Amino acid sequence: MIRNLKVLIAAAMALMAFGALSATAHAAEEKFHCSVAPCRATLAPDETAGTTTAHHVFVVKGESNGGVKGSSVSFTCNQLSGEATSALATTTELTFTKLKYLNSAGEDKCKVGASETVTVDFTECDYKFTSTGGGTAEGSEVHVLCPPGQAIHIKINGTSCITIDALTAKAIGYHDSNIGGAKKIVTATANVALPPAAVTLENIGNANCAAVGLKTVESATYTTGNTLVKAETEAGVTANAWFE
Repeated sequence: MIRNLKVLIAAAMALMAFGALSATAHAAEEKFHCSVAPCRATLAPDETAGTTTAHHVFVVKGESNGGVKGSSVSFTCNQLSGEATSALATTTELTFTKLKYLNSAGEDKCKVGASETVTVDFTECDYKFTSTGGGTAEGSEVHVLCPPGQAIHIKINGTSCITIDALTAKAIGYHDSNIGGAKKIVTATANVALPPAAVTLENIGNANCAAVGLKTVESATYTTGNTLVKAETEAGVTANAWFE
């Protein structure tokens, strides 16, 4: 009996040690890496030939102006540009500034339906991406950082129709891209459910905002197939980036 108990205790201790090692290894894998320091990261659309997964899609659902619940409006942008700088070669977070949503020609334009009349004004807001959980299925967080009184404005023909306030949400994933070889570029994906309280309708009665067609917000989602995170030195020389 004593011998069996000793065996069980030894096995339990071995499992605990293995669990601790596994947890440590897992935590160590969830970081952004760059081959240089300081390192500048830039956002770019997926370059895979024939890809249709690089689009950024923002969908708001709510009650329509006609009283139909569950109605929705969709905004689509071809790409997101922005840059972040890390003083370290390895980091757990990156804050991207100078953000812009663009069309395929690199112009400051997005679509509502088929109409390319949308612009996204970030004012002074930034995106901060954290790495923890990014190795799982879209487990990392994105933070919309805005100074007091500032927000992201989705505008149609220059009129602000929807605002997005500072928020934190989960569902960002990362993996190494095959573009350019192993450990060259990081690919980010998003499937984010935004807190409805952070999304506000503006100028509902304005003619430019008629395309929104909503009078309440029930839910909002932000999805994107692939956004590339490229690395370079401060002088603009290409560097390697990877996630592990």
